[in-house]
Amino acid sequence: MDDPVVAHLDHLRQSRYSQATINERTRILSTLPHPTDLDRLTTQAWWDSRQIRPDGQPRAASSLSAEASHCREFWRWCRQQGLIDHNPADWLPKVRQARTMAVAVPEGGLYRVLQTADEPMRRMIALAAMAGLRSAEIATVTWEDIDRGEGVLHVRAGKGGKDRTVPLSAGLLGELGDPSTGHIIGKAMNPKAVSAAIGRHLRDNDVDMPAHKLRARYATRFLASTQDAVAAAQVLGHADLSSILRYAVASSDTMRKGAEAAGRVGSHGARGRSGFVGGPTPRAVAGAPDAAPPAYPAVGRTDSDTG
Repeated sequence: MDDPVVAHLDHLRQSRYSQATINERTRILSTLPHPTDLDRLTTQAWWDSRQIRPDGQPRAASSLSAEASHCREFWRWCRQQGLIDHNPADWLPKVRQARTMAVAVPEGGLYRVLQTADEPMRRMIALAAMAGLRSAEIATVTWEDIDRGEGVLHVRAGKGGKDRTVPLSAGLLGELGDPSTGHIIGKAMNPKAVSAAIGRHLRDNDVDMPAHKLRARYATRFLASTQDAVAAAQVLGHADLSSILRYAVASSDTMRKGAEAAGRVGSHGARGRSGFVGGPTPRAVAGAPDAAPPAYPAVGRTDSDTG
């Protein structure tokens, strides 16, 4: 085998990996001094060199984890091909990443960026925030992928080369506007250009978040509404449930119900002789009459909302 890296990249193409994945694998493998001839010291020296970015700032844990994963998969393939007898990734330390909850574009910010967007940008934002598409998927989706009869949007060759369908909503169709032909966003764009364009528009409207946070908005609202992690994983194109659960953010209504339940004394609020099972309530002890819980103003969006 003349060049293991070239052969490996050809294997990825034949296995229908996305071009974005192939490009990233190419970039990372190009940093290895000798891709298939690494001993422990050389591997660890390479890893040490990846800790600092060219601008002198520490490389993020997520970036380091991704680089290690790309190399691990390459070396695993090399072992399968009989090119090496061990996986140098075994000499790499485990990258510890903080498990944080997803942060999504707030509803007020979404409303603002939609109101100020021109037609192509409005469609990009709607596909991300109301259909959960990634930038790479937004760049390639066409009007022909919309099946109004079945009420779905076909996402073809998404992450990992997998197809999926996304249910259409009235709000999404309203933001996309009149159907046409070709690319929904009006022209062919590469994923980075889509992400950068959305990010600029968000910042111009005082929403200091990257484009991916629009997709996070779709994920959090889908989960809050359905409580169905399996359905959320399928509609968002996630391979497993562990990655989708970080989007599980309780709604204010759910938290208020929980607080009301915790504020009652006794099993499930069942009333006994002195007010509630388990003894008198603080209200009864104080001699105050029982009263209905206070009424709270409506929380969330109104029926007229289109999201």
